[in-house]
Amino acid sequence: MKKQIKIITIVLVSLMLTMPMAFIPVSSSAATSYTMTIDARGRYVRTQDAYLPDKTIINLGLRTPQDLMFDQNDMLYIVDTGNRRIVKYNPMTNQVLGLITHPDMKSPKGIFLSPLGVYVADANEQTVFQFDYEGTLIRRYDEPVSPSFGNTPYNPNKVAVDNRGNLYIYGEGVKDGIIQLSNSGEFLGYFTSNKVELSFTQMIYKVLFTEEQFDRVSSRDPSTFSSVFIDKNSMVYTTTMMTRLNAVKKHNTQGGNIFQGRMFSGNDARDVYVDDQGIIYASMQSGVIFVYSPNGEFIFNFGSNNVSVGSASEDVSGLFSSLSAIAVNKKGEIWAIDDTKSFLQSFRPTEYSEKIYEALILFEDRQYDAAVSVWKDVLRLNQMSVIAHNNIGKNYLQQEQYQLAMDHFRLAGNRLGYSEAYWEVRNIDIQNNLGRFLVFVGVAFIFLGILRFLDKKTLVLTRSLAPARRVLKAKPVADVLFLFQFFKRPVNSFYDLKKGYKGSILGATLILLLFFLLFVNFTVNKGFIYQFQAIEEIDINSLVLGFFSIIALLVVCNYLDTSINDGEGGLKQIYLMFAYSLGPAIIAVGLTTMLSFVLTYSEVFFLGFLLIAGYGWTFLNLFLGIGEIHNYTIRKTIKSILMTLLFAVIVAVILIVIIMMWEQMTQFIEALLKEAYRNVTR
Repeated sequence: MKKQIKIITIVLVSLMLTMPMAFIPVSSSAATSYTMTIDARGRYVRTQDAYLPDKTIINLGLRTPQDLMFDQNDMLYIVDTGNRRIVKYNPMTNQVLGLITHPDMKSPKGIFLSPLGVYVADANEQTVFQFDYEGTLIRRYDEPVSPSFGNTPYNPNKVAVDNRGNLYIYGEGVKDGIIQLSNSGEFLGYFTSNKVELSFTQMIYKVLFTEEQFDRVSSRDPSTFSSVFIDKNSMVYTTTMMTRLNAVKKHNTQGGNIFQGRMFSGNDARDVYVDDQGIIYASMQSGVIFVYSPNGEFIFNFGSNNVSVGSASEDVSGLFSSLSAIAVNKKGEIWAIDDTKSFLQSFRPTEYSEKIYEALILFEDRQYDAAVSVWKDVLRLNQMSVIAHNNIGKNYLQQEQYQLAMDHFRLAGNRLGYSEAYWEVRNIDIQNNLGRFLVFVGVAFIFLGILRFLDKKTLVLTRSLAPARRVLKAKPVADVLFLFQFFKRPVNSFYDLKKGYKGSILGATLILLLFFLLFVNFTVNKGFIYQFQAIEEIDINSLVLGFFSIIALLVVCNYLDTSINDGEGGLKQIYLMFAYSLGPAIIAVGLTTMLSFVLTYSEVFFLGFLLIAGYGWTFLNLFLGIGEIHNYTIRKTIKSILMTLLFAVIVAVILIVIIMMWEQMTQFIEALLKEAYRNVTR
């Protein structure tokens, strides 16, 4: 009876605890794909939803639509390619307001709306139609008759028009670039073209073959564009397929790319759109939409292909079979078109994306305080938002709050911005403390002079330093300090090492441990500007094992080589020679680590030069040491070094093969034991 009462009591208490959970509201995202961004370490990570699927329009009777664009009244013009027409559509009322048709319109592909009219690119008709907004044909821009146009194919797929009425045409198969026509139809040339990028195989061909042979086996044609767009300020934007870097470009008046960094995107960029605020939207054919700031900074991307969530026949709101074009209205809503399944899809922005855009525009308007306030609202939504910290740093930099800018640039992983802010902080510190430093140096110089004067009469300084001198003369310390003799007289020092007059195993081991500690510190603890790898991502075990394995391998392999080739040095002398040759590398690594905390990004040359000089000097010491220890000529020394490296590679390969075979054997034995255990316990 007591047991039953106890069970009933437990059940009732459990119900009392779990019943309130049924009334707690559960929130879920309406997004059908993740929003992704780049974190401070350059990793592709998920972030807050930037856009949510809104309307899906399937009742307009579209057939393979290719392009779309909003007018000033937020009416949407859709290029209905399969039906050879332009559809004017009101997204707010879901009504078709009118059609633009023409008997000569065969295969309209692209559209652009300008105060001068509606421009339609028709690939099959090989022309660009210019209509007024009532649908009346104004003129055609047929193939240019200019001799400079030559035999270039004229199949307009996309068109954009600047404020002067000049046309910029992306033509299918045109490798020379974007075709530029004047408002009267005159051929002005190619506005811009992509650079030729050679693959690794093509680079090898170019080295080995002549120009004629290379032309026969490899093509050097640049990638063709996939779209062109012009914003309200007549800035030209293009997209290029088959590349993930610089697929989206913003061009200056000479056609050069304004975006300095590499624009991250998919490799199937098909369309680009720029809203009135300057926010850049690039659509991938796979269904992903990338969003960038007016300066080309990657913000986030969202969207997906419906194949990635299941069968290709599935229809999921916000996912595409083939995303052909996008457009953005004044509310910030993105409208996209699927040319395979012929439907329209809209996305509404979330608070997260709206706050980001608001802050970006405030920065462009130089309202730095207001921009920082909005960016802090973004951080409340996502504390580790890279774009938020990065742009807060930019705002503080403009306000000359350099220390705050450094803090946020560090959180964003922006080393270039951090370097710029740190340069200002360092400059201010130098200006504020230079006088004090000079006074300190002067006082120290006078003080030392007085000490020397008194020491001549009283020997007070000499007596005070006597214990320190005794420590320096102790055998282990003296053996370590012998390292500095190699800077002045390397050949004589190696001779003393060979004969056993100076140096010891203990001293060499201490030097090697010192270099190891400095090397580890250099690897994990440089200044932020130069520390590209996070400490937690470094495998310390591999670092330790690799360091000592390489030293041991080089020493042993050199001993094996010199044993065969009549070298006079034994294993001990070779070990001592390797250790005592490390002096320049020790100083270079230590100084580089220290200087990395005080130098800026633009001064990286000094660090690189210091490391190259240190390692180069160490290699020279090794060269001299091998020659002196083994009594080799220059030619035999070079041969010994090459053979040592060759032996080291062979031994390393053999060890790797043995380790792999051992792992396979242990896995096989483990599997056998497990199978035997199962058979016994059945």
